[in-house]
Amino acid sequence: MKSKNNSLNAGGFAHPKFSDETILNINSDDISVIRFENVQVRIVKINNNPWFVAKDVCDALQLTNSRAALLALDEDEKDVSLIYTLGGNQKLNIISESGFYKLIARSRKATTKGTFAHRFTNWVFRDVIPSIRKTGAYGVPFSALNDFTKRQQQYQITASKHGRDLQSCKQKKADLQREERELWKKYQPDFLDGEIH
Repeated sequence: MKSKNNSLNAGGFAHPKFSDETILNINSDDISVIRFENVQVRIVKINNNPWFVAKDVCDALQLTNSRAALLALDEDEKDVSLIYTLGGNQKLNIISESGFYKLIARSRKATTKGTFAHRFTNWVFRDVIPSIRKTGAYGVPFSALNDFTKRQQQYQITASKHGRDLQSCKQKKADLQREERELWKKYQPDFLDGEIH
């Protein structure tokens, strides 16, 4: 398949360009989240292909000019999608898997030892990609994380109303912390190396 500029892309396969109708059908079941050192990257599954939220990737790679980073990608490696977030549906820039790898390869900080971007890149290539190859997935499904976050917010409202000394609120908080550890243990076990308490 050839793209508009008649060059072959992605090993001979051009990424599909999505219509507004396709984009609007993305729901929380098609979103997962990976987290590294408290930076989250949302991944949207479109036609069984991973697309990454561009802002999250640029933050992880410490790219300060995300607009320039996106302009450097081929047209079939970027798109805009309506994605459910905790604040409601938002239009977000997304990048294809090949676009994600291109941003990593082009990032100076990703190749500079000692930077966060370098650690993130190593983690992607050493942990995330091998896990996806073996199991087909990596990260916590957004719907599970979203449900947890809503209950955590409800706890904070309840704790404020009833005061901090209520034993039931303390127990609920401990239960939520334990549940969060279990979510990360189940979907991203390497993350638990002392980061969630």
